[in-house]
Amino acid sequence: MSIKQQVEDAAFLAENKRYLGALTNLMLGVAASSRKTFPKGKTKSLENPTKEMSDREAFTLFVGGRIRKILFGDFGGPDIGNSGISVNFKGKQHDVAYILYKYYRCELVHEGELPEDIEFVAPSADQNLKVGNGAVNVSIGCGNTMVLDYGWIDLLINAVVYARCNGKIFGIDHFDLVPNAGVCEEEHCNLMVQDYGITPGRYQILKEATRHITPSSVVNDDDESLVKKFNELVSKNIINGGAITGLSSHALSDRSGMLLPKGLEIIRKIGANYELVAA
Repeated sequence: MSIKQQVEDAAFLAENKRYLGALTNLMLGVAASSRKTFPKGKTKSLENPTKEMSDREAFTLFVGGRIRKILFGDFGGPDIGNSGISVNFKGKQHDVAYILYKYYRCELVHEGELPEDIEFVAPSADQNLKVGNGAVNVSIGCGNTMVLDYGWIDLLINAVVYARCNGKIFGIDHFDLVPNAGVCEEEHCNLMVQDYGITPGRYQILKEATRHITPSSVVNDDDESLVKKFNELVSKNIINGGAITGLSSHALSDRSGMLLPKGLEIIRKIGANYELVAA
């Protein structure tokens, strides 16, 4: 069964309220995607470079990075790594990517069911932690029992479908924003930070917006069109609320996500120094 079929079956099962079946298919889709990202037998472990990367490490690095990107943006950060969500389970802290691997993926694949202290349920106000970004909202209940809600189905579908390694099978083109010849990324960032009194993080937010809008549009559009295109990214939650809070605190945008003159000036300078290249 292909990754695309696993995602399609998961969506079908979820629509018909077969949530555990949907999660099982998505665990397989995530595992397969992780091995496209880190090919088995060809990838050294990042934890111990003298050894091959294990299924557990590949799975957690892949899904952890995707969760972080989807829920938190993490503009300028790596595509792989931890999820940014640490949870307490039976007195120990774990990244939620490890929880997914150890207590959901392994149990469902090898045992066909979840243990008594691991649950997958409808969203509830009782759960300890709620995290959301636009249409994707998840909750976690932790302590002596680990509880994930059905919102994780949408998150994991997003994680698999929009992963770079799966672009071809889902018909999604991915592009990198790369500096023009002679432009040093670090120097350009430092110059913008110094000249405009912003932080590298805020620079990265505007750089991410440039990637989505495209450098040519950023440079050539009039102010009204550029402001509108940036606002569309805000509406779609590609540039999320946390990012807008950061931009507005430095007069780069207003609190609604409308670019201000200072933000327009910086984003145009970014666009003039970068180009899009197919990933």
